[in-house]
Amino acid sequence: MEATHTHDMQGLSARKTVEAYLAAFAAGKVEDIVSLLDDNVVWHIDGVPEVSTVGLLQGVEQVRRWLQSFPQHFRPLDFSISEMIAHHDSVLVLGRFRHIVLSTGNAVGSDMIIHFKVSASKITRYQMFEDSALLGRAFDADDEWQLQQVRINGTLYRYRDIGEGPTLLFAHGLFANHEIFSAQFEALSKSHRCIVLDMPGHGQSGYNPAGWTLDDLSRDLALMIQELSLGKVTVIGQSQGGMAAIRLAAHYPQRVSGLVLIGTSARAEYPERLQNWREQRAILLTGSDAEREDLFKRLQGYINSERWLQNNQAEAVRERRIMQSHSRAGLALALDAAVFERGDITALLPGITAPTLVICGEQDMATPVGLSQEMAGLLPEARLLILAGTGHHPPTEAARAVTAAMAEFLAAIARSRG
Repeated sequence: MEATHTHDMQGLSARKTVEAYLAAFAAGKVEDIVSLLDDNVVWHIDGVPEVSTVGLLQGVEQVRRWLQSFPQHFRPLDFSISEMIAHHDSVLVLGRFRHIVLSTGNAVGSDMIIHFKVSASKITRYQMFEDSALLGRAFDADDEWQLQQVRINGTLYRYRDIGEGPTLLFAHGLFANHEIFSAQFEALSKSHRCIVLDMPGHGQSGYNPAGWTLDDLSRDLALMIQELSLGKVTVIGQSQGGMAAIRLAAHYPQRVSGLVLIGTSARAEYPERLQNWREQRAILLTGSDAEREDLFKRLQGYINSERWLQNNQAEAVRERRIMQSHSRAGLALALDAAVFERGDITALLPGITAPTLVICGEQDMATPVGLSQEMAGLLPEARLLILAGTGHHPPTEAARAVTAAMAEFLAAIARSRG
């Protein structure tokens, strides 16, 4: 019993020493930290040498200079401790940080573990484990930093990460990519952190060759929100992205603070359309480039309003280039998930408590206005915006109106929290 008691006291002493270090570090009190260091303390941080904090140091003076230089390289946004484990002379601190790298302006965040060794209430060793590859990117001024990626359940998701503030998660529809939201994230990133996805089978993202469902997408996004520590997010989903967003809000309400559903549906695809989709799927998968181009032109006539197509011919050509650039197999599998296998989820809507903005184009033929009216009626906290002269792509066809409506909606959410 006496031996166990001695070990507990040693663990407590080490823990209190580390707690004092963390409090002094948070307050920027360098000399208070120095008073906690052993004369021969070792400071160990691995990674590329371009990262200012990386290297091996020994002795109080070396560590003092390291501590003094920290504010010259980083502006902390978040430094949170989730767990502290003390055992004899070792203390493990688990948490997460998010800092601005001052030399590049990049905001970088990572999970971390700090291993302290303590002897006689003095820190003898400090070793930090973090995402050193990501930090290396953050310090590279030539890196296209906003373009990030994460592999979730085997699928590589690429996304744009821009801005600081409450998090918005954007998920686009079939045939598009993250650029469909350009007007929105360029404006809203001034006050929010915008995570703008390329959905599986689209843009720069990968896909599961065995296929997936909309429920799979919602599970992936819930895991992403949790493991990247994004907090509760407002999910902005257009068409297939909205279908995944509804499932996400229904099954993972603790991850979602709000919903913006744009040109989407909680119903299964109309049965009379399925044969046409089967024929189009075959062209997407095996058709020549010319046949695919002709299909995409026909799809644009179905997706976009006639007025928009007449007034935005160059933009229509650019969007067809994006359509052509998607993986053939990936796009066919995305079609399977969003059209053939999506099913009816109207029963989920009354249980979704997140405030919701439903947006639909008056001329949307893919997801007609009645579908949005139905969703708005079944969702407990929803308002509906119908845009005149607009088709299935309101984020581009009515960019200003959509951006303004979203900004007003987000401001209302912020007021309700405050």
